[in-house]
Amino acid sequence: MIRAEDVERLARAYVWWQEPERTLSEPAKLLRQILRLGRAEDYVLAEKVWGVEALRRALVDALPGEIDPKSEHFWRLRFGLEETPPSGMG
Repeated sequence: MIRAEDVERLARAYVWWQEPERTLSEPAKLLRQILRLGRAEDYVLAEKVWGVEALRRALVDALPGEIDPKSEHFWRLRFGLEETPPSGMG
């Protein structure tokens, strides 16, 4: 069972600089923060709330620097996505 308090906790923990209501109304930033900094249990909760496709889309749509290279590599493997070429190589 997904509890609203748990979802709000994610918003407060990972996007601490804005109100949870704003974060949850457009969760892409939150999902990128979870992909970059998240604990396993927070990723699992995010997947239950928003679905794996939303997490995949957050990764693919991330701007340079929003997700560090190590995390991006891990999540691209996890989601079965091709690696992106290094800047200036593509």
